[in-house]
Amino acid sequence: MKTLKLVLAVVMALGCSFPLIGFADQTDQRLDGLFQTLQTSQDATVLGEAESTIWEIWYESGEDDIDALMLEAAQLVRVGDLADAESIYSRIIDTMPNFAEGWNRRATVRFYQNDYAGSLADIEQTLKLEPRHFGAIWGLGMILGSQRDYQRAINAFELLLEIKPNAGDARPRIELLKQELARESV
Repeated sequence: MKTLKLVLAVVMALGCSFPLIGFADQTDQRLDGLFQTLQTSQDATVLGEAESTIWEIWYESGEDDIDALMLEAAQLVRVGDLADAESIYSRIIDTMPNFAEGWNRRATVRFYQNDYAGSLADIEQTLKLEPRHFGAIWGLGMILGSQRDYQRAINAFELLLEIKPNAGDARPRIELLKQELARESV
């Protein structure tokens, strides 16, 4: 946990050292308040609205052509055309490499295709650009858990809870991962 926190702290520090030009999604000024709401609210409606707004902000690149490609790729994912969706997300990343959600969406497609190495690489990029990306952190925990890297998976879900304390399935997943870790230790 300390290593993951240190990595994220370094990424955050580096991000503060450079101008925030070209980051439409993860630097929106509304995000800090929305993440604060995730930390403090106990109201399910308020939490749902905050999370939904965060996803909307992350999804908007600030470029009409990129946003159109994001919609096209999302439609391809819905109909199961993962190869073409991955290709479009790769084009988005090539065009706008500082757009965290492009990386996250390609990570998701790669996860669906069982390309865990590719998905992990994309999650790493997502978290470099947006260290609070709870969707990417959840994916990280899922992949690490499926690879039987239980301690690192637990660390990922604990980090998720630090960012989003009301993440519904994180605590049960942590408990299951701890049980698996204990079984392997015997």
